[in-house]
Amino acid sequence: MKTPRLAITLGDPAGIGAEVTLCALRKRPRLAARVVLVGDSEALAEAAGRLGISTQLTKVTAESLGAGDWPSRGLAMLAPVGVKALSRRERRPGRPSLGAARMAYASLLSATGLALGGTVDAIVTAPLSKEWLARARLARTGHTEILQKLTGAENVRLMMVGRGLRVVLETSHVALRDVPGMLSVDALRATIGLTHLHLRQWWGLRRPRIAVAALNPHAGDGGVYGDEEARILTPAIRRARASRIDVVGPVPGDTLFSDFGPPNDAIIALYHDQGLIPVKQRDVHHGVNVTLGLPFVRTSPDHGTAFDRAGKNDADPRSMRAAIDLALELSE
Repeated sequence: MKTPRLAITLGDPAGIGAEVTLCALRKRPRLAARVVLVGDSEALAEAAGRLGISTQLTKVTAESLGAGDWPSRGLAMLAPVGVKALSRRERRPGRPSLGAARMAYASLLSATGLALGGTVDAIVTAPLSKEWLARARLARTGHTEILQKLTGAENVRLMMVGRGLRVVLETSHVALRDVPGMLSVDALRATIGLTHLHLRQWWGLRRPRIAVAALNPHAGDGGVYGDEEARILTPAIRRARASRIDVVGPVPGDTLFSDFGPPNDAIIALYHDQGLIPVKQRDVHHGVNVTLGLPFVRTSPDHGTAFDRAGKNDADPRSMRAAIDLALELSE
């Protein structure tokens, strides 16, 4: 069996990305993978110093990795192209800056290039700040949407994986008032198909069962509380069933995520908080974000930059460790 190859972006240097990455890797001393860290090496070294972690790093280039020249021991360190190294002021923990946002964005671009070129099998992304990406005029969205644009993927969806739950979002980082207008029969049918495909491909489920959440209370209650269930959700589900996909719904959200909900291998939630609140309630420290529809595996921890915790050496690395573990599992 070949050794999996992972690229881990360190996210915004002012956040906790470097800290949780170092701690997650330290608690996996026998990590059976080749790992390249992508980001600012000085920010990483300073985080290691604060944590008292001794890490063997070898600076590499994308070209050397592509030629198969991986370090025989320790971790590879790749400086992203197209951005200058950060000044001490720009990489201060808890103090976001335009320079740090540019470093985070360039790191994602470099890691994506490694994956598209076949140099790595998967990427794991530490958190970046949507606010500071927007301030730097780089993007107004998060990892999922940026990766879709970079790869040219036709359909991508955000899946959250926690203990006992896999939840796919039909819409993600949008205002709640915009959700009903963004729903369509074709889009939901595509989400059901994409979820079915990845459950078979990544988790080896021969006939996975999918449940679709309703939008309105009581699934609209026969149109009393809204007609999206009858007009959009049910037709999409019928189309999927006609393609021999095992899918049920729409199921009211308050039932779907309870002990009385239908058995399922994945749930499709229609908006961000409908899907993520149950995941975080059940397993906030081990939740992992997985992007469906990309030409490679991408995972990330289920938390943000935590600028308020950066530099205090107490960030919890369990979600990052779970993201690394899942990336290895899915890329086998």
